[in-house]
Amino acid sequence: MNKIHLQKEAKHGTPQFPFQAFSQHDTCGQYFAPYHWHDEAEFLYVTKGSITLRTETDTKLLSAGQICFINPGTAHALFGNSDVSHHYALVFGLELLSFAQYDVCQNRYLEPLFSGKLLFPSGDSFAPEISARIGELIARAEQLYHSTDPAVPAPLSIKIILLQILEILFSEQSFVPSGDAARWKSSEEYSLRPVFAYIKTHYQERITLEQLSSSLHMNKNYFCRFFKQKVGKTPFSYLNEYRINQAAALLLTTDAPITEIAMDTGFDNMSYFIRQFKHCKGCTPSIYRKMEHPGAVPIV
Repeated sequence: MNKIHLQKEAKHGTPQFPFQAFSQHDTCGQYFAPYHWHDEAEFLYVTKGSITLRTETDTKLLSAGQICFINPGTAHALFGNSDVSHHYALVFGLELLSFAQYDVCQNRYLEPLFSGKLLFPSGDSFAPEISARIGELIARAEQLYHSTDPAVPAPLSIKIILLQILEILFSEQSFVPSGDAARWKSSEEYSLRPVFAYIKTHYQERITLEQLSSSLHMNKNYFCRFFKQKVGKTPFSYLNEYRINQAAALLLTTDAPITEIAMDTGFDNMSYFIRQFKHCKGCTPSIYRKMEHPGAVPIV
């Protein structure tokens, strides 16, 4: 068996401003952001409905008004949990917060974050008023990121907002010491990352249960139970959603024929592809392609 090379998601934003913001509106209850991981931090704020956040060690139901912080390097995925939902997501490199002049702020607050000695909290233990304050800041940062007004100093305002969020977290003494590194190493031994990497590399091909289970050196039956326990879906349900997500991205970014897109994303039966697409996106591929502003941009 060929060795699988695990790949992190590409960096967000630009080298000069490593920041990206998303506003994701799901109208069919099938939102899907496949498992991925990156060196940046991610802040989430749910404003409508609910979504499910899964990491390799935890599952959280995030409802309207809740915020969540995802630490750098954490493999995670998001799934729709209500008929309609909306959330904001900010993804940024911690280096964005750094100061050229090494001062007490850098030493006392930022350096422990950069070095991994402090971790962002989960966010589910905040009082409602704290969540609301942070949520408003996250929403404002997303709006600034997409502002086209040349008079608005968006990058400067966004950086100030991120520092304001840190100020709240430090004031609430919310950051978590990283703890014993051996505990994290132990959890990595049972990681599904090789499976996600295999799917990412081979989703255009025919994939068998044997191929997926062998990437973890497990027998098929145990692998199916293990995968569903961690992901909340069967391996092939997740694979279908991943393929549909890739197809949706191609529909929005290319002029390729729908039949070609179906074949290029691992579907050899057109009627099955359309049926699965409608189940995941709430409409047919042709209608989806005509949408001027689909609310939930596919995360690929």
